[in-house]
Amino acid sequence: MTAAFGALAVVSLGLMVFGIARAVSDDPLPVAGEGGQAIEITQDDMSSLLKGHSEALTGGDKDAYLAPFKGSSAQLKAKQSSLFSNLRKVPFSVSEYQFLKIDGRAVDHYGAGASASVDVAFVHQVKGADAGPVAEWYRWTVEKKTKDADPQVTAVGPATPELAGFGEMTNYPAPWDAYDEMAVTVKPHTVILSDAAQAADARRYAPYIEKAAQDNLATWKAKGPKSGRTMPGFVVTLEKNRKVYKQMYRQGTRDEGDESIAEAGVSIQMPAVSAGGNQAKVDMENGGARIVMDTAESRFTRPDYAAGVLEISHHELAHTLVEPLTGPDGQAQLWVVEGFAEYMAMRDDPKAAARELRGLKAYYGGRFVDPFDGKLPTSDNFHSTIDEENSAHYSLGWLGIRFIAEKYGEDKALAFVAEQYKTPKGMDAQLRKATGMGMNEFQDAWADYVRKQIS
Repeated sequence: MTAAFGALAVVSLGLMVFGIARAVSDDPLPVAGEGGQAIEITQDDMSSLLKGHSEALTGGDKDAYLAPFKGSSAQLKAKQSSLFSNLRKVPFSVSEYQFLKIDGRAVDHYGAGASASVDVAFVHQVKGADAGPVAEWYRWTVEKKTKDADPQVTAVGPATPELAGFGEMTNYPAPWDAYDEMAVTVKPHTVILSDAAQAADARRYAPYIEKAAQDNLATWKAKGPKSGRTMPGFVVTLEKNRKVYKQMYRQGTRDEGDESIAEAGVSIQMPAVSAGGNQAKVDMENGGARIVMDTAESRFTRPDYAAGVLEISHHELAHTLVEPLTGPDGQAQLWVVEGFAEYMAMRDDPKAAARELRGLKAYYGGRFVDPFDGKLPTSDNFHSTIDEENSAHYSLGWLGIRFIAEKYGEDKALAFVAEQYKTPKGMDAQLRKATGMGMNEFQDAWADYVRKQIS
């Protein structure tokens, strides 16, 4: 699922969700027995708590925000206090907590108090960056000691992967959860998050990330199709601690513990959800994506780091740019996904393009005895545990998009990418529209083009 060319990769996490409403059970919550003496944690309790929690966040009322945690441990209260402060630094256009579902002993008839696990969505949209509202999913442990007491939250963590409708991802922890003190650097097209201890590095890299954002947005505006939504901006987290980096947005997933993942950057899909009490089906699959980049990687640490930061930023921001185009039928072919991102990274960087071609020539002319077979890499075999093979697949995808752009025009190449994101199974028709050739004829022509590049 993940791979690296020069330790550069994207995670595509297949999260197809139409709205928060899909996670709410139609079954009624348990009710009290006769006599009305039961201690209950009800949906009304949670809806009221979360309404107040949302209003406290948007209104900047820290005491009210922390009220549901007043009976919890000092450690949890301190963590929620830092979370409030971190969230207040982010330019949200939407920020609200929604109740999803409840599990556990929500009703107690014996006076011991009720306790339940409650799944909660933090629905948010970063102003100027997200195409629509997205969500992070928590599981709270909630207790109620007496019938008339307010519910209290005693533990907070990621929702379980079994949360209906959301696949294996909970998008937890976001940087505002991971950092005791978060720094936010806002540029016209980028919102850059980091640990406060790494704020100076973030400010140093921010101009180059913003430049990549401007370049990608301008290219798509000038040459991309006029229909279909793309991202207006980008949310980027910079992190040099590899353990923290690998957990960001994906704690508890197989990627977090996979030591074979050598990526230097990642773009993580964020499914679109409904907000503001509107439970209607949302009109796009992904409302945004979150980029995380490893600033301990050589692109950030070498003396000419500006070129390295621009290269990785062009790549990862390209992935994010087109996420709102994703259709309901799954992921585009990976040679298109990664080829497009590499094309954007190399588009205005002839040195990087020459370096990539040298790597491809070395692959086919070096110790790998299998000659170039003239076939585009398939999604099933695109990501390899062999670094050189992995790199070659990225390069072949790049040459696929570059071939279309050079021979038929950049507008045709970008329109092809957009159509492939919308309808992954329409490859043959999409190629005919872009090049006049079906898949087999295109592959033969592309193979001749590649052979000329590596001869």
